[in-house]
Parts: sequence; structure tokens; C-alpha cells
Amino acid sequence: MPMPKFKFSFALPRDQKVAIADSSGIGTLAEYIPKHEISIIDLERINVFVLLRMLVSGKKSLFDYTVTYIKTFRPSFVFTFLDNNVEFYKLAAIFPEIKFIAIQNGHRANYANQLGSGFFDQLRNESAKQKLSAHAICVLGTMSADQYTQYIQTKPVVTGSLKNNLIGNQIKRTEHFDIVYVSQHAPFMIPNSKVKFYFGNKSISAENFYAIEQKIVRFLAAHSQQTNQSFAVLGKRTDSSPFECEFFTSAASPRKIQFIPRTSETSTYEFCNSASLVVTADSTIGYEFLARGNRVAFLSGRIDASNDALLQDVCDTDFGFPLDLGSSGPFWTNKANDSEFERIIGSVQSMSDAQWASAISPYNELLMAYQPGNTAFIQMLRSEGIPTKNEVTQRA
Repeated sequence: MPMPKFKFSFALPRDQKVAIADSSGIGTLAEYIPKHEISIIDLERINVFVLLRMLVSGKKSLFDYTVTYIKTFRPSFVFTFLDNNVEFYKLAAIFPEIKFIAIQNGHRANYANQLGSGFFDQLRNESAKQKLSAHAICVLGTMSADQYTQYIQTKPVVTGSLKNNLIGNQIKRTEHFDIVYVSQHAPFMIPNSKVKFYFGNKSISAENFYAIEQKIVRFLAAHSQQTNQSFAVLGKRTDSSPFECEFFTSAASPRKIQFIPRTSETSTYEFCNSASLVVTADSTIGYEFLARGNRVAFLSGRIDASNDALLQDVCDTDFGFPLDLGSSGPFWTNKANDSEFERIIGSVQSMSDAQWASAISPYNELLMAYQPGNTAFIQMLRSEGIPTKNEVTQRA
């Protein structure tokens, strides 16, 4: 693929032991590793010296740029928070002396916006052609470890969500709601969108894919009104994307809802932590708060709500995928009907604290670990000899 236009950097190679593939995640990584030790393989800010070296060798692709960057800057460790970028797992074969470490930053299911491009479809196809590997992958839970090691030769390290762990128990208190719904709205207007979502060779429209979100909010708006509970929808986008608010306002009509756009990297965490009940379809933040022990209801009927007969054997968005945990449980349902929603909400809200702790205990380490302070991650950094900040070393 030819390289598009980018901004340019004239930074010279320095003695930095760590590189990060793409700038996403640099804020989290820099909490533990001194920033001066990290160089960024930033595909939106191309290094001129790397670019010239690449072009002289007749290379033109983004993957070639990454390879040339590593040859030029010569890090000892390369991290990525884009754990679903299959290209990353091809680098270790090229640089066996460098340790490549991926950090899982989201719950992974096997669907995509292009035919056959689901993450696990890609892993299956590419691993059949060549060896995929990484020195380590920091995974959300033991289930994820099993998913990745089917296709990638690696050492899984169960860390949970680094972001969730970093925030830990220091979340600011904010306005309390009895129920909050965590939006997973797309970064585009959904009505009349031509975007499709592919599950293998089967596809559905964006409107069908997100139908579950409207159905849940319509139900919760009515339910909260009938039970006199306060309710808010927590936006995935900032107020610069008004189409998200319009989407949910329309879904709840004629009832009114309180829509709260995202205002910072932690604002959704703050509202979830202050709420009595978090409701989600299948968001990563739902799993993060389940790991914390908060009350979370998973109304995971995304496929069921699509009303597409071709997808009835697809289970990629079911609760706990790829595990087969059954179509319903004490705090989840993969069905998209109001009676099931009512049952799950009632079940979760009626449990005592002891009953709730017992109900979720089988799933904690399996689906998402919770390690305030990122203890396992720090231990890994130290055991690998990766430079860490003084305060990190002291609290490890």
C-alpha cells in the first residue's frame, strides 16, 4: 500500500531502549517507563531519516516503514497497544534479538467492516502462512490468553486492563445515577449509513448492528420512569459528535433521557463508578467494572436484535465470547427482548452484596483481571530489565 501524506519528524536516533508502535498508549506506558527512554513509531509523523533509508532500499509500505524504523533506532523492546494489528506479530521473526510486547486494550470479537477481516480470521489466515510471535502479550484474562496463543507463539501475562488498573480506586466521585448505560456508538451517523459489519462471510448493516443499543435505551428509559429510578446514557463520543445524542434521544422518544457526552479519558469511569448499576451490551468497560466488583448487567443480544436469520449461528457478541456460557445467566442475556431485560435488571438489583460477589466470582480472572496499580505489569517490566521510573520501582 503506498504511503499517504504525513507530517514529518527530524529526530535523530538516540540510545532509547524502548519503542512503541503507534502513539496510542504512550500516556499509559509513560506512567511506568521514563518518557525519554521511549521513541514512537508514529505513522502520522514520519521520521525523515527513516523514510529516506526506506525509499533507498525500494520499500514503500507502512510495514516496511516500521521495519526500517526499528533498524534505524535499534530499540531493545517494542511495545504496542494495538494488539489487534496482526502485522505486529510478524516483526519478531525479522528481529529475533528484540523483545516485542503487545498489550490488549479491548475485549476482542471476530467481526470487522470488511469481508474476512475479523481479528481472529486474520490470525488464522496469517498464522497458516507464517509464524506469528511476540515475546509477551499482556492480556485481560485467562480466556484471552487462550485466544491469542492458538495463533501466536507468545508468553501471555494476565494483567487485566492497564488503563482500568492505572485509574484503580482513585476515581473521582461524580453525579450519582441509579442506572447508567454505556454507549458503544460508532464514530459516524448510523441511520442510513452504508457501513456493513462482517461476521466471516455474513454481513449486516450498521443500523442492524447497533439496533441493540436503541432497544436497550428504549427499555431503560421506560423502566426507570416506571420504577422512579434516575437514568443516564454515557456517550462514547464528545459533544463534538451530536449525532450520538440524537441517536439515543430518538430511541427513547417520547420519553426523555439524560445524555452525558464523554468529557475526558476518565469521565465514563467516574460515572460508572458512581452509579448503582452499569448496563452494557458488550463493551470493554462493562467487563472492567465487572472485574472491579461493581454491579453490571450485560444485555448482549446484539445478534438477536439484528433480526437477521443468517446470523443466528453467530455468537461473537455473546457474553463471554468465545466461551459458551449459555444464552443467559444471573447478570447476562444474549436475547434482545424486554422481558429478558426486565429479568436481568431485576436479578442484579435484588441481590445482596454477598450474593453478587458469589455470582461474579467464577468470571473475574477468566474474563478480566483487576490489579490496581498494575502489579503484574510492573513485575514483568522489572523481570525483563526494562527501565522503569523510580517511583514505580519503589512501589513494586
